[in-house]
Amino acid sequence: MLPFYGQSENLEEPKMKKFVKVLAVLMALALCAGLTACGNKQGNGDAAVNYSLGLTTDGRFEGIKAKDYVTLGQYTGIQYDESVLTVKEEDIQKKIDSIMSSHTYKAYEDEREIVDGDTLNIDYVGKVDGVEFKGGSTGGEGTEVTIGVTSYIDDFLEQLIGHKVGETFDINVTFPDPYTNNPDLAGKEATFTVTINHIIVTRTYELTDDFVEKNLKESYGYTSVENMRETIAKDLRDEQVYNAMMETILKNCPVSEVPQKLVDNEITIVTKQLKYTALQYNMDVSKLLSYYYGVDSEEAFRTKYEEQIRESISQYIVLMAIAENENLFATEDDLKEYFKNEMNTEDYSEYVAQYGYGYLYRVAIFNKVGAFLEEQNPAPSYTDINEIIVPAATDDEPSAEENTETPAA
Repeated sequence: MLPFYGQSENLEEPKMKKFVKVLAVLMALALCAGLTACGNKQGNGDAAVNYSLGLTTDGRFEGIKAKDYVTLGQYTGIQYDESVLTVKEEDIQKKIDSIMSSHTYKAYEDEREIVDGDTLNIDYVGKVDGVEFKGGSTGGEGTEVTIGVTSYIDDFLEQLIGHKVGETFDINVTFPDPYTNNPDLAGKEATFTVTINHIIVTRTYELTDDFVEKNLKESYGYTSVENMRETIAKDLRDEQVYNAMMETILKNCPVSEVPQKLVDNEITIVTKQLKYTALQYNMDVSKLLSYYYGVDSEEAFRTKYEEQIRESISQYIVLMAIAENENLFATEDDLKEYFKNEMNTEDYSEYVAQYGYGYLYRVAIFNKVGAFLEEQNPAPSYTDINEIIVPAATDDEPSAEENTETPAA
């Protein structure tokens, strides 16, 4: 369609960016933020990724004792501030709204005038000197545009403001010069006869027990609107308590030094993952580094991110020191239990091929340490979920239930 000016959005880039950010960094640095099985060890040659680099087969640091680098202070019997133990009603609603934002449908709002920012379905026929030109028409099939978002030439879309659905009218525009899409049209004036078919709005489905049962039970386990609210409140509180616990433990257990060997190993894993990703997308590593990380070489990547990586490793060291102090190392049974409970599988051979035993056992160790710390640092219990919910101060923000106009899907 000729009214578009400039390149269209590359839909693969957001996907790739997410892939790179999550897998190239979080997979190497996070405490098992979610494993994925790809069947075989990633890459080969210079792009081969060894996630178990620097780890023994049972998940410990190779040749390094974590307790030698940590002063273990109090990591049991932690007391929590009251603000950690309660959840704001506003935060519960934000989570509900976030979930419901992916459950929307399009509707027509055809009784009003068009305003800036509206999404429309339109048809148009373009003419230069009274003659239609190739590619200048929708052919009666309609096209969806958003004023202020969709890139059409000149002020094409802005001229639709104030009109109504069903109207057919002419607008005048001037093609840019140069105009690479069709050099013959560069700088020429054109008239487009436009028909407004619909004003399109996005609405959220009504949040009802029936909607929850049909659409949210499988993904989230919710059984009703009230159960959804209560579960979210519990999860938010648990997350707050866990974060406060870990923040306190890390503060109470200072790390004197992070062995450079551990830093080098993690950077190697990240850069190997970057090379593997670049290979998958047929990109130069330097271009990938420049586009997503703002650096132009592996050395520059190290310089920019080494301290961030070092800080992540310092947290690993604290957890490993606690594992050493409490003898919380993982056994084969622990590994089997982890995959059965967390990954819903008893066959983890693909994960072994992908990550190696060292990485998987480290995951199991940290999982075991986390369970131990939660057990040793319990939050006060409650009998009624409403005991931990702080009522909203105002009702300024519309809820997902209020932002509806049609029955549940």
